[in-house]
Formats: sequence, C-alpha cells, structure tokens
Amino acid sequence: MDDREWMYTGRSSQSSLTDEWIEKTDAFLELAFAKVKGASITWCSCSICANMRRQTKEVMGKHLCKNGFTTHYTRWIYHGEADRVREEVVRQRIEDYDDDARVGDMLNDYHEAHFDEGCREEDPEATAKTYYRMLSAAQQPLHGHTKVSQLDAIACLMDVKSQFSWSREAFNVILTVFGSLFLDGHILPKSMYEAQKLLRALKMPYEQIHACLKGCILFRKEHAEAKYCVKCESSRFLEVDSGDGQKR
Repeated sequence: MDDREWMYTGRSSQSSLTDEWIEKTDAFLELAFAKVKGASITWCSCSICANMRRQTKEVMGKHLCKNGFTTHYTRWIYHGEADRVREEVVRQRIEDYDDDARVGDMLNDYHEAHFDEGCREEDPEATAKTYYRMLSAAQQPLHGHTKVSQLDAIACLMDVKSQFSWSREAFNVILTVFGSLFLDGHILPKSMYEAQKLLRALKMPYEQIHACLKGCILFRKEHAEAKYCVKCESSRFLEVDSGDGQKR
C-alpha cells in the first residue's frame, strides 16, 4: 500500500493545497470514476459526504478541495481497492477464525452488489453497508503513528491471551496498560468485552484451541479428541497420580 499521508498533510485549508495533493487527488478521481464502468456518479470521499453520498466527478473534486478527505480513508475500498483489502486482511482472518468462510461469502456478495454495480443508482442494503463500514473501521491504524490496525492488534492480543491462558481480568489490565502508553485518540479496545464484540460483529469468533506444548500440532479437526500429540506423543493434559498407581 502506497504511503497516503499526502491526503491529509497536503491540504491545510481550502486555499492551501500542495502540488502533490492536487496531482494525486486528480489521480484518485481518475481511478474512482474508471471503476464505475461509465456511471456518472460514485461515492464522494470528502469529509462531509464520507462515502455516504454519490457525486459527479466535478462535484466530488470541488468537495475534496473544500472539505478535504474523510478521516482515515487510506484504503480506498469504495474506489477500486476492495479486492486488495480482502486479500491483505480479511482472508487471513477468515482462515484463522472461520473454517466455513461464511465471512468471505458475505464479502463477495457485498463486493458484487456494491463495487461492481456499474450504472446502478440505488444504495446497498443498510445492514450490508454498516457491516462493510465496520470492517473498514477495524482496519484503521490504532493511532496516527503506526500502521498496525485495530483488527490485527486484537487478533495478536487474543492469540497471546490464549497461549498463556490469561484470565479476563488480566486481559483487561493489559489493554488498560497499553492504552495508557498510546497517544490520545487511539482506538484500542478498552476491555475484552469490546474486543469480542467487534470480532463477533465481523463473524470472527474467538476460540481457544489446545496446542502441543512442543508446538507440533493443534488439537482440532481430526485431532480434536486426541489425548496425546500424534507427532511427539506428549500428553495433551497434565497427568497426575490418581492414588492407585495409575495416572489420570
């Protein structure tokens, strides 16, 4: 993904536009309208319309000069980059959290209905647009000085929580500590409840899976009922003496 800091640093006011901002905004407009297959309008990315209203190319250009780009719109999912978003982030999350790829099917359906609609003038279904907007928000950087997204941060922390069997209380404390170290305006969830709520909304359930202590396998799918690692034969569970000479 190209560095798109210019979208916000190149325009300090309506009358103060850098040459880079003008040149790259023109290129953005060309890309945006090349993707609508002859339609005269598309989603306007100014801070007022915020990809909620359609405008002509001329009006959209004026809006961008007057209002600037809507915040955090560095992944142009409404203007030709939906496929890239899905390939970079969504698919890897689906593989990790959803064996049936139901999220992928939903995104495919929405992509076809919204981004490949050609000359259609009607808005997408409200629930579909809300879902995709939520997905876009989850991929925004945690704060202005990192490229780590909210979704990636949650996934990483959930993975560590599972690995070391943190309690809910411990996880909440970790989030509080991290949050206090970040700049004001960060979007790291404040609690495990908020993190799980986001994952559930994106149909990415958080599931704890047993793993071999030596890292050989995960006890899932064909190994879901196994009590010993099929590679190193390590016990899945802590074995204790039952008092009669046997282990349990």
